[in-house]
Amino acid sequence: MYREGHAGFNALLYAPVLPVVSYVWSLELALVGALVAVGVANIPDLDQPLPRIRHRGPTHTVWFAVLVGLVAGIGTELLVPAAPVAFRFGFVVGTCGILAHLAGDIVTPMGISPFAPVWRYHVTLEWFKSKNSRINRALLLVGSSALFASLLLTMGLSAVVPTS
Repeated sequence: MYREGHAGFNALLYAPVLPVVSYVWSLELALVGALVAVGVANIPDLDQPLPRIRHRGPTHTVWFAVLVGLVAGIGTELLVPAAPVAFRFGFVVGTCGILAHLAGDIVTPMGISPFAPVWRYHVTLEWFKSKNSRINRALLLVGSSALFASLLLTMGLSAVVPTS
């Protein structure tokens, strides 16, 4: 997938999480989670312009996902210090955001080796090419719309449902 496809896919996956997090913890934590989910969507592709790192190499592994999750957890803790679950939540959203990117790349012919260098098993489903503009645009449109609708629903519910 390309940038817009990854961002849309992450937005789509986070959309149902936003109202739940807002209800259980806080709207502030839910919004930071949305920023993290969409913000990390394209981090693995930072390897493209780097001459010494193979594209879809180390930045396309579960190990990298955990590393980004740790950074996202620390960032979430700093942004929402009042939330007792901020670090854990940020860690999960950051890690899952990178894993969603990996899932988006598995469906392309190039695929990935998500457990390298421990296990070099290569995974590809070959459903469509990364450069398929229709799929990338559709994911961006559907994901953005779903996240926006989720935010509107959450804001509407927070105005109606009393918090304890």
